Amino acid sequence: MNAEVFKQVIFNNADKDYGLCPPPLEAQYGLNILIDHFLGHNWYTVMPISQKQVNAEAIYEILRKYPKK
Repeated sequence: MNAEVFKQVIFNNADKDYGLCPPPLEAQYGLNILIDHFLGHNWYTVMPISQKQVNAEAIYEILRKYPKK
């Protein structure tokens, strides 16, 4: 997903007009977009863990693959 597609998705799914501000977004939805973008659509964990633990694993993988220069 690129920035323009993301913008269309959030504005098209908004329940009302937020003026100049972007509509609110659930944190999990946003994190899922970043996981798809940075780790790929097929990334997953085989561990039987909670969603919060999967989030921590994904963030670790993103930081490991894209270290600050």
